[in-house]
This record gives sequence, C-alpha cells and structure tokens, in this order.
Amino acid sequence: MIIRWVCEKCSKKWIYPVEKCVYCKGSTIKQKGTKIKVAGITKVAIPSPMHPTIPYNVLLLEDEHGNRLPKKTMKDYKIGDMYVEQKAKGKDAVAVVKVKYDIYEAIKEAIELLNGIELSTDDKILVKPSIVTAAYPYQAVNTNPDFLNALIMVLIEHGIKKENIMVAEQALIGSDAVDAASKAGILEVCKKNGIGFVDISKGSFEEIESDGYGFNVLKEALSRKVINAPIMKTDFQLGISGAMENLSRLCDESTQKRMYFDDIDETLPKLTKAFPDVFTIADATSGMQGQGPLTLGEPAFLNLVYAGRNPAMLDAVFCEATVLGIPAYIKLNKESIKNIEVVGNELDALKYPIKKPVADATPHPDIKIIDGKACPACLNAMFITTSRLVGLRGEQINMVMGSVLSEEMLKGMERLVAYGDCAIRRLEEMKIKPMAQISENVDIVEQLVLFKKLLTSKGETSITPIDKVKSKMKKLLSKVIQ
Repeated sequence: MIIRWVCEKCSKKWIYPVEKCVYCKGSTIKQKGTKIKVAGITKVAIPSPMHPTIPYNVLLLEDEHGNRLPKKTMKDYKIGDMYVEQKAKGKDAVAVVKVKYDIYEAIKEAIELLNGIELSTDDKILVKPSIVTAAYPYQAVNTNPDFLNALIMVLIEHGIKKENIMVAEQALIGSDAVDAASKAGILEVCKKNGIGFVDISKGSFEEIESDGYGFNVLKEALSRKVINAPIMKTDFQLGISGAMENLSRLCDESTQKRMYFDDIDETLPKLTKAFPDVFTIADATSGMQGQGPLTLGEPAFLNLVYAGRNPAMLDAVFCEATVLGIPAYIKLNKESIKNIEVVGNELDALKYPIKKPVADATPHPDIKIIDGKACPACLNAMFITTSRLVGLRGEQINMVMGSVLSEEMLKGMERLVAYGDCAIRRLEEMKIKPMAQISENVDIVEQLVLFKKLLTSKGETSITPIDKVKSKMKKLLSKVIQ
C-alpha cells in the first residue's frame, strides 16, 4: 500500500501526515493506493554496510494514483508486474514493516499482515511497554512515546474504550517506575489519551504454574488481553531484550530474582508459555545497539515495527535481521528459525548488522563483570554504583555476579569482588576467596567507599566502622540539603 496526504483544494501531496496545506490552507485527505505495479528495477550487486546481502533489487512501485515508492527485495520482477504484499498464512508468522509514513500506519500495516488482531469493543486491554529506567526518548532505552501513542490510537480505532485500556510496567528493581515513565514521555502520552498508568510493583499478584515452574503474576495480566510493546534492544547479559524479556516484569520482584537464580535461560521460556494469547507489537523505530539494555547502549535507527503472536519467533527474527547471535533462552534450532514465516519484508532484505554488546563491560573502564545471570536488582545496583565511580581510575576489578557461575568462568581471574548474596554463596561453594564481597544490604554510599579503596589499592578491602559512620553522615547531610 502506498499512502499520500493530498490537499482537497490545490491537490498538493505529502508523504507524511499533514492536516492543513501549507500553500492554500486547505484540508487534506489520506489517499491510499492498493493496485501497485512495478514501474522500475535497479539490480544491486555491490554490498554496503547497510545492505550486506547481495544481489538484491530495488523496485520502483507505482499505484493507481501515480504515487511512487521504492522497495528492496531479493526476488526478481519484471516491469509491469503487479506487486502484492502477501499476508501471513500461519499463526506464528512475524510481520516486519518499515515506517514509511508514520508509526501509526506502520503498526496498522503490521497487524493487517497478520490477518488482524482479535479484539472486541468490551475487551479490557493491558499494554505492557518497556520502561526499565529513567531515560529520555532519544536514548532508546524505553519504548518510544510516539510508538505508544500510535499503538493506543490503533486500539481505540478497533473500538476499545479508553477506560478499558491500562498501561502497566515496573522499572528494574531499585528504580521508580513512575519516575522512569515520566522522563521517558510515557506518562504524558497516557495523560493525553486519558489512559491510566499502573506501577506493576505495587499491584496485586496471583501465583500460577507454567511448565512445572511457579510465577507470581500481576492479576490484571491474567484478566485482561495483553498487548506486549517492548523496545527491541541489545542486552549485554541476555543477548537481546525484546518480546520475551519484557514479559518478565509482569511478575513480582521475588519471582524475577528467583527466575535469574534458577537460570533465566531456562525459566523465561516457561513464563512465555503462561501467556499464549499475548500479541506483541514491538518498537524498533530506533531500537538499541551496542552495550544495551541501559544508557550505555546507543540508538540503532532501524525504523521498523515488528509484530507477532509468538514472542520467541519475533525475537529470533530480530536477531537474524540484525545479525546477532540467537540467545540461549530462545529454544529454537537453526532449522526452526530458517522456517519462520516473515511477512511485510523478506528477512534477507532486512539484514543489517548492528553493534553487538560486550559481556563484561560496565560504565567504569576498570571494573569488569563476570556475569552468572545476575538478577535485575543486582544489575541495576551495579550500573548505578559503577556509573558514580567514572573518573576515578585504578587497578582492574573483576566483579562476580549471579548464581550461575562455574570454575571455568573464573579461571585465571584475579582481584575478584563478589557482588550480591548469590555470588557470595556461589564462591563459598566453589571455595574461592574473593578480594572483597558486597552483600545486598550494603547501601550505595558504603559500596562507593569500598570500590574507591579497591580501585586505588589503599586501606582495607572491607567496610570498616569508620566507613559506616561516614556513610550515615553523608546521608544525613543529603537529607538536610534536600
């Protein structure tokens, strides 16, 4: 489909939404072209960074109104051939749509390619965006507010009442969801559309079982239809944060911690089975590459919308399209991934390698991570602590985190610091004595004091009574200033 916005008075055209003509001030109408033919073909045989797979064709498509649009394809066409976008045949298909005009039209097209979404006017909807920490929209950390706004518009267009739509999310353990949603521009979108925002961490939970594993899940997620709206990102710990990972924050904090303790690669697939009817509409308008999923990552500017009923399939297609490795929690073999039905764009035509995350990096250049599947609480605390130490250089520290640790992972590593109770217990089991250890009840000021000692190799490698007094004095002073 080719869309133009046309002035009713002077017939000027735009490829993006325009309410009033800038020339004659006339109102505009949306012109949709559905009968599309191939008007020109360019064959490309030289690879480029954005188009590494060759050969491919760039078609010049033309509709019945004379409007034209380029389209990349790996298939061969002849001039004059009709171009028809095939809709999904199976329920596990993944739609990938380029944002050609605006996000609203891209979301609509993705849903149409999947043969629609089963919604009735009386349905109650829970929209689950990704809002992990306080960050501005341009940082691509959280679901973009423009994307969420367009999604809400589509739901309302389907006849869903505003009072029946709920936007629900909880930030990483240790961060405030409302603060994060405010900085991300999500609260403003909810307010503008008359939609309620709920902090999941403060909600009521119900215990359910899936594949032999128990989860405490938000009750509203069990009584409403869930629209999963993650931002697609790289993740230094998991590989990617996408459709599957976003569902983990429908659980309470204790469940999230337990899922990581019992190996998130094994527990996350069990959780997704508990939500078989979730419809995912994923934000890859910017997306994130590099050292995601927090503010160390950078926007990838993918300009895409992903949609699907199977979150594992969607995540796998994203990994294939961005030339990332398939994470261990996506329990799909190479043959299964090869056979995923992709509509809207061909997978080979989408391929664009983005920056991969580095497994051991932190905000501080002298502090490295040995990650044993640390829970979100420890990861968030680690990120905050190491960020505040930037500027103080010293000897390298290897921060050991999580419970899924092996002797092989620690072989040859020196200057180990056990961070979090899980790591402390696991190192004790392996009879490995770290240089220092930091339990979860140690506050941020005390952590900073200890890390300064460790970086500079000065003084004790533990928190002393004097350090505790200093910490209390700093907290008191902070309260007085506030």
